[in-house]
Amino acid sequence: MNKNHLVTQSNSLVDARYHEPLSARQQKIVLSVVSKIQIDDEDFKIYEVRIRDFHEMLGLEGEPKYTEMKKITEELLKKSLEITREKGRFLQVNWFSSIEYFEHEGRIEFSFDPKLKPYLLDLKKAYTSYRLSNILSLSSASSIRLYELMKKWEYLGKWEITIEKLKDRLGIKQQSYNVYGNFKNRIIVPSINELNEKTDIQISFKEIKTGRKVVGFEFTIRHSPEKEIKLSKLEKKETQKPKAQSKLDELRDRLNEQTDGYQFDATFFAQLHQGASLIWKDETEKELELLIRYVNEEKSVKNPLGFIKSKITSAWEIFEAGGKITFADLRPVKERWAGREEKLPEWFATKDEPYEPVEPDPEFEKVKEEMLKKLEKYKKKDAEKKSRSTQ
Repeated sequence: MNKNHLVTQSNSLVDARYHEPLSARQQKIVLSVVSKIQIDDEDFKIYEVRIRDFHEMLGLEGEPKYTEMKKITEELLKKSLEITREKGRFLQVNWFSSIEYFEHEGRIEFSFDPKLKPYLLDLKKAYTSYRLSNILSLSSASSIRLYELMKKWEYLGKWEITIEKLKDRLGIKQQSYNVYGNFKNRIIVPSINELNEKTDIQISFKEIKTGRKVVGFEFTIRHSPEKEIKLSKLEKKETQKPKAQSKLDELRDRLNEQTDGYQFDATFFAQLHQGASLIWKDETEKELELLIRYVNEEKSVKNPLGFIKSKITSAWEIFEAGGKITFADLRPVKERWAGREEKLPEWFATKDEPYEPVEPDPEFEKVKEEMLKKLEKYKKKDAEKKSRSTQ
């Protein structure tokens, strides 16, 4: 099992509710199989895992015990998740439609439920990615779930949530955790300490109060690409031959040489490049260089990685509507002509302040809607001209 595989899920799946929460072992099984999905998979396959790999990953002692593994997966098949969909709809589904054991061959075959295709395949936007190694060494179910939620909001740098909603996301239902002190000291603090020690993110939090009562948390999330990840027992045993650097890694290295005070780690960059390459194709490196130069020199940018990702996300929305996007005309403040205020493109000139809005920003949505209407108008005019020229 390759610890460097990426786990990639839609944000709707990351936010899913569990009627009965998965144990740490069950989460590791699910996420290990998810990591086997390839970026270019157009349909689910049958995903095969060696029983010995699972046995070691889950910390089971001695020779692989098939009966023990079967108990874990039997319980997994009984647990459903609920995904919120649009217009008051929600989907109740299990992760797997079947799990088949081949005892004498030492392997297990997993088949995902087909209803999960929109949440695991061909993801272009609103998704979360991380390396499998980050969750394999985590000891509690709450730590794994909290890590996934933090990775979703990492690009913004902050995340605010009420205590009740957080309990719901973590699947915390025990009455003892209705006492705030118990929830904080037994769940939140130990989980954050474990994530800070063993994963690629660094988290701190503040309490949100109404009067004297704590009603929520404000989490600050920072990426730590250079932090050494403590590997699980399986990963420590694993010996790998050095691999030739991929073209994507070579591109990341070239761009990291141009950054100032920040770096693209492999996971973040793979996610960023996936969208950028669809927009700009052969011009991707050039456009990213232009955006990096702008971020380096525009001192008002406080969260460079969040800013870059947000602008590429905005560019994707315009691209989907048929617009042509380039960063070639951008100039940081210090390069603009004296006495002249340069007007940035409306889609670009949105703030990068890290926050989680309770509702969509109406001003931003209005600007985006006007831009999309203009693009649609231009497309119609262009079609009419072409139609007249062929008559």
